[in-house]
Amino acid sequence: MKKNSLLEGTLVAYIIIITTKVLGAVYVIPFYKIIGTSGGVLYSYAYNVYNLFLNLSTSGIPTAVSIIVAEYSAMKLYNDKEKTIKIAYRFIGIVSTIAFLLMFVFAADIGKFFVGDIEGGTSIESIKLVVRTLSFCLLVIPYLSVTRGYLQGNRYVANSSLSQLIEQVVRVAVALVGAYVALNILNTPVPVGVAVALTGTVLGGAAALLYLQVKIHRNREEISEGFTSIDDATDSSKTIVKKIVTYAIPVIVVALAQNIYEMTDLKLLVKGLYIVGFGAEKSELLGSVVITWAPKITVLLTALALSLCSSIVPFVVNSYVDKDFQGLNRNFNTAINTILLVEIPLAAVIIAFNKDVYYIFYGESPYGGLVTAVMAIVCIFFSLQLVINMMLQGMKRYKIVYVNEFTGIIVNICLDIPIIILLDKIGLPPYIGSMFATIIGVSTSLTIVMVSLKREFHFDYGPIVRALVASIAGTIVISLFMAGYQYLIPDADRWITKVIRFGVAGVLASILYFALAYKSGALGRFMGQEKLDSIMRKLHLKG
Repeated sequence: MKKNSLLEGTLVAYIIIITTKVLGAVYVIPFYKIIGTSGGVLYSYAYNVYNLFLNLSTSGIPTAVSIIVAEYSAMKLYNDKEKTIKIAYRFIGIVSTIAFLLMFVFAADIGKFFVGDIEGGTSIESIKLVVRTLSFCLLVIPYLSVTRGYLQGNRYVANSSLSQLIEQVVRVAVALVGAYVALNILNTPVPVGVAVALTGTVLGGAAALLYLQVKIHRNREEISEGFTSIDDATDSSKTIVKKIVTYAIPVIVVALAQNIYEMTDLKLLVKGLYIVGFGAEKSELLGSVVITWAPKITVLLTALALSLCSSIVPFVVNSYVDKDFQGLNRNFNTAINTILLVEIPLAAVIIAFNKDVYYIFYGESPYGGLVTAVMAIVCIFFSLQLVINMMLQGMKRYKIVYVNEFTGIIVNICLDIPIIILLDKIGLPPYIGSMFATIIGVSTSLTIVMVSLKREFHFDYGPIVRALVASIAGTIVISLFMAGYQYLIPDADRWITKVIRFGVAGVLASILYFALAYKSGALGRFMGQEKLDSIMRKLHLKG
């Protein structure tokens, strides 16, 4: 095990998270075929509810642990650092058990919330079964998350990220095998097959937790360097618990905001489509495409934000503790520039091949391509908001977090159904209305944050503007390239041909884009010219 720098940690985390997310995205191709449309709707309901309960009860604690551990490390309070993880495990045990009981007991009421007065769709009993199955994850995943937070606070990003890959491999294997055996061999009802598949989430979490505990045990001396005894800690248990709660609350707000965006969009999208004349079954199907299936395709975008969040906390905390506000500004600009320089061109590739991409994963669809294209844009905004709010938490600017999140949510809720109705009136697909509402809501949140940081810390956004201009310019070039590519190499009907056509385009567009970024100097300004030259020499691309 070794500690990682910001860019190194982000790169390692990104590679592993990309692998994890791609595996998660690819597996849905056979999984979707196994469970079918009705199973996909059930899967969407279960995971949205589970994510809400997980975030409500425990999501803030792992990040709080990461921030506190980084803070104590910066102040060289090593005994307090180790005391924090001991207390966090006890605290998480109580909170996660309560969350499990609530999700399990009120599963039927959750089903009623989603279905409401809509007739002819998914049954409440089916939703109840899958929600209760997934509730058992709350007894495992929180412990795993706290352990990851501890390692990330110590800057051991690679091992924390690798545990995500282990978790995903086990989850995918159990989901595919379990669903296939249940539905095609044992001939169980679809809800039972989905429930069996969901047990993979529990087993995957258990496997990842076991891996991390073994790694920590074998490297205890290195990780606990400077530690003598918990009894020698300067802060009391009460003080540490208070810190955990104080730091966790804004993280929970951020996580809940994401879930509220998704659950509100799912609820209001289904309701809005029902209002404009769509049947119950089709409304639910479109809701699952927008909230669950299309986002699984855009994992390349969201994975970058997750990797940044995994690595940036200790650097932000160190700069804040040292009152190095220029360092904070640099970290802020680096994080934003990373998203702009990488996600905008990636989104352009997905938009250009939106119908092919959706077909590769789920088959022919009259609306999946358009949803995927708009979702690629939504993911850029969500990524920016996720990383910025993580940095704000490291800077203890919780008020800005609350204001920007709640404002964005209110804007989103107010605009969902009106935009759906408006699009239907003017002849545009109404099912993309909730995504437009989300873009407007998140844009409002981002504006609030940027103005607040400019006013309080006098942040300089010049590097961000330059990165945005460079990214857009490069994206225009690769968009023209992709248009020519599609003209010269026409689409084909076979699945494998579509995969090859899209894959080759993606690789060529990426090479072209980064070559342009290198020649223009944008890549050197972002990574540092000396570091970039070193990488180029290692790759034998520069003498």
